[in-house]
Amino acid sequence: MESLEEFNAAQIILEAVRLTQDAEIGTLRQLSAHYGDVLSRDLMLQILLTFLPESTDPAFYTDFLQDILTSSHLKTVENVPSISIRPDRSVRDENHRVRKLGLLPIADPAYVNDHTVDSFTLFLLHQARKIDAETGSLNLVSHLIGPFTNCSEHLRTWAISTFLPLVRLDYEFYPENGPNYSLEAFEALSGNSAISALLSKAAKSSDEKKTSELGRDLRCIVGPWIYGENKRRRQRLNSVQLRRGSVVSETEGVAQTLSSWVSVNEWLLRLADREFLRAVRAFLYWDGPQDVDYGQWGEVLPPEEKEIPQAVNIQYAQIGVGFLYAACSCSVETLKILHEVLRKVAKLMKLHRLPDLTTQDPTDSLDIPLEFLEAVTKTHLLHNSLLWVHNPLTTPTDVSLRLSYLLLESSYILGTLGSSLSCKTVAELSLFGNEAEQKSELHQLLYQLQAKPRNEDMWNLARRQIRWLRDWSGTKENPDQRSQASPGVFSRVRLVDLEEELLIGFLNSSCYNLVINTYCTHSPSPVPMAQLEKTIVNIALTSYDGASNGNKTRGGVRKASEIERIMAFRDYFPNSKAFEQVQGLISGTHAMSFYSLTLQHGVPFQPVAIRAHKDPISLIDKILHQNTHSYTKLDDLLEIGQNLVSAGLAPLAPHVSLASSGDKDLEQRRYYTNRRIIAMAIEAALAESDFDTAYSYVVNRLEPPNLSQQGIPGSIEKSLETDDISWRAAYKAGCYCPVKQSGTSPLRRLEQRMELLSHVLLLAPSLALAEVLAVWRKCEEDLNALIGREAEEEDKWDDRGDRRIPGGFSAGSSPIIRKARDPQRSAFSEEVPMGLFEVARGAAAALSKNAFPLRGSRSSEAPPAPPPLKEFHERPLSGTSGGGSEGSTSGGLESEGRMRKRDMVSNMVTGSLASGIGWVIGESVFQHQSLSYVF
Repeated sequence: MESLEEFNAAQIILEAVRLTQDAEIGTLRQLSAHYGDVLSRDLMLQILLTFLPESTDPAFYTDFLQDILTSSHLKTVENVPSISIRPDRSVRDENHRVRKLGLLPIADPAYVNDHTVDSFTLFLLHQARKIDAETGSLNLVSHLIGPFTNCSEHLRTWAISTFLPLVRLDYEFYPENGPNYSLEAFEALSGNSAISALLSKAAKSSDEKKTSELGRDLRCIVGPWIYGENKRRRQRLNSVQLRRGSVVSETEGVAQTLSSWVSVNEWLLRLADREFLRAVRAFLYWDGPQDVDYGQWGEVLPPEEKEIPQAVNIQYAQIGVGFLYAACSCSVETLKILHEVLRKVAKLMKLHRLPDLTTQDPTDSLDIPLEFLEAVTKTHLLHNSLLWVHNPLTTPTDVSLRLSYLLLESSYILGTLGSSLSCKTVAELSLFGNEAEQKSELHQLLYQLQAKPRNEDMWNLARRQIRWLRDWSGTKENPDQRSQASPGVFSRVRLVDLEEELLIGFLNSSCYNLVINTYCTHSPSPVPMAQLEKTIVNIALTSYDGASNGNKTRGGVRKASEIERIMAFRDYFPNSKAFEQVQGLISGTHAMSFYSLTLQHGVPFQPVAIRAHKDPISLIDKILHQNTHSYTKLDDLLEIGQNLVSAGLAPLAPHVSLASSGDKDLEQRRYYTNRRIIAMAIEAALAESDFDTAYSYVVNRLEPPNLSQQGIPGSIEKSLETDDISWRAAYKAGCYCPVKQSGTSPLRRLEQRMELLSHVLLLAPSLALAEVLAVWRKCEEDLNALIGREAEEEDKWDDRGDRRIPGGFSAGSSPIIRKARDPQRSAFSEEVPMGLFEVARGAAAALSKNAFPLRGSRSSEAPPAPPPLKEFHERPLSGTSGGGSEGSTSGGLESEGRMRKRDMVSNMVTGSLASGIGWVIGESVFQHQSLSYVF
């Protein structure tokens, strides 16, 4: 060991370097204390910074650093450390080596450093970065800076804003993910990228139960980081202002702080688009910029450094209101958490407490000033404008919070009613929606209400809620008396229209008592009685149109029948024509449902086809053609027709004026419809070869006009003149020739046809008489030919009988020969006892009953008395006299010039024809001559 005087500065420095490289901190401490004039404070810090291994635990040299900080290393020590000198090195070589040491500067050249920061703080920062870069151990960095944070404000700020957030992010909160940032990289973060980096792990967390992570990171990571960021900005601003010779104003400082938190608010708003509940819960967990966890260094911070400007708190509260308009979901959970957000905003801003969310009794009107509404535009609802400083919707004030609560309450009520609308949509609809848009939403709401079964109490509550939604008024006043500028979800919809829509919902849900109590007995009625009647009928018809079956015991027709038949409604509309029409329509449809009916292309019949058909009566014709023997149920078909007339669906007869009065018009329609249906039934009977039924319908159902002159109004008498249906149906029956033989004889068939044709003459117009007469003449020829053949057969039978009788008889007597039976009659037992005379007598009796012109045009004189019927019955069918005691009677008849039966029938039919023609031309034949036949 050489004496102290023999060591030069180069040797001492090289020895210090060697001791530092070997981490011999104790010897180095002695050396620096003994040679303090050579190893100055800055030189010692540079040697440590350059040659001290980064893996050395700072706990071994923090005391030495403390000595350097307090200059205690310059004190004299008793034990002088030895210095090893190599004799092969000259002083020049050692000086050269010292110059080549390459000592690092105390201040890290990679960072812009404040000149006001002392060298020791710069050394610690530089050394901390080196340790982190080489070892990645923030624990060693903590051991390095921990003992000195109270000695330097700059170091404390760096520890709070950089070191603490990084430690919490990578080691305390998310140790499972491992370190992601170095100190150097972390210090390079700034602006929006820094906020995203600090909150990235909380935003990516998939554990929905850890909803407080984001709020915790805002409090413990972002808050400290922004604290340091704001302080650094102010320091830089101060430096600039000092160079300019000015002082930083308070406004500029607030702006710097405000701009730092803007990035946080914008990030939360962007997060709300993706994960709304996570962003909102973070807002609820965190109390804003004033809620920051500074760790162990927070206790030593002065209160003025923790104080946050009111503008920053207002901006944070503004994002809470903005969440309301940024929410896309409208679930109950979302709405309730938004209500908590609004309450927290009111608490932060020390505003009035908002009411609870409720659906039973909506809150009374919270007045919104007109000036406020006029200041709101659609632009203020845009996502990128929610955080505008002068946005009236989101700026936390009493008025904006009241409006936000009303929107939230409206969305909540709409959700319970089945219509899901976000608060933003409700705001657009309430503040800027027109009448068409609000009506459309009202229709959708009522549709959703009707989709689920609801009793009358539920509908009554829904009515109160919808009326409140109209203008956000819970008072008893008439909403129509409120200001037109009063906002509300349905504020553009007239109250009468809204009540009418509610009425439709009540009826569709079968809440008839509620309809009566709300609209029928209430004075004044929310809906005019005329409109009420119209709405009830329309709902009944709508249910009717939607029915798939016409039976009124099920389906839509049952619904329509229930609405129409409810006796309570009829008490309020006793003279309602519309109700009668609906009743007729339902009754007619119900009766038609018992028949099979298929429309064109195989489409099954549905009730709506009756209302859609231009001539519903024609559907009865389809029923007759598609249902065998349905013509026999004429009374049922006539009842269907009359019900359709009552429903107002039956057309008038052709060429009938529409200017007639209501009662006359109805009578004309009823008469015309009856004639049409009877004609359809006649044609259907003929199509199924049922001539007897067709004959019965003509003679019994088709009344000639002159018999009904006393009981039918003149308008109907006029309609008879244009009746083109009755006579054609009767004419078809008169022209009908049976294809297959029935139990009725051909002579009887010809008699019936001629009787029908005579009936046609009473019904047909004058232009059709020639055609009818031509057919009648053909029938007469056929009748004469048939009678001739019968007479010839009788004569032949008489001749054969005479030849077969043995013996002789007296000249004044002839044998009684039994008439041969008609082979066509013999097959039917009921025709056996009836002879030709009985047939003629029955036809004459029927004609006297149905040929009305004969009865009406008889003269006052009595007809000649007919001979005793007994004589006609007792006369043999062959026309010859019988034997025994009755021979003289028969001979007496022959001597009086008796009329044959066939002549009597011919005269009878001829008389009917003459009377018919006489009635047409207006002249009665029987005024000038008496009856030409007797019976």
